[in-house]
Amino acid sequence: MKRLSVLLAGGALAISAHAVNWSKVSESPTGSIFSLDLDSIESSDINIIDDKNVKNITVSIRKTYPTPKNDLKEAKENSIHHSDQQLLISCKDASYYKRAYVNYNADDKVTKSWHSEKPILTTKDFTLTNPKTIGRTLVDEACKRYEQMT
Repeated sequence: MKRLSVLLAGGALAISAHAVNWSKVSESPTGSIFSLDLDSIESSDINIIDDKNVKNITVSIRKTYPTPKNDLKEAKENSIHHSDQQLLISCKDASYYKRAYVNYNADDKVTKSWHSEKPILTTKDFTLTNPKTIGRTLVDEACKRYEQMT
């Protein structure tokens, strides 16, 4: 079952794995870098059952973690170097739903993956972002880029 989960999450993020158009959006105080894959931004056909009039978009984001301070091989193999995530975004209220993620170590080996198994979504499944946060910055940038494309 774990292998199936890895395959499904990997499939959901296939675009991210081959992305060549990462654009840095923000950096956290701890040194994590947040980027959008500009080529992955597109309209979504996923319907939200309690808000059918909202058009959502999908986007792949990457969080790259700072390099571990210690040089122990074991620490590098087990720590997350970067995480690719696929989000479903509602530009209407600056909210998002995480559809899948894949974590990688420094050698680009998958350390953990997950994908949503929810067949039906409602607005309650979405996380509202707060102003002046990295989450809001990512959502706003994805929505702005989508508007420029359409």
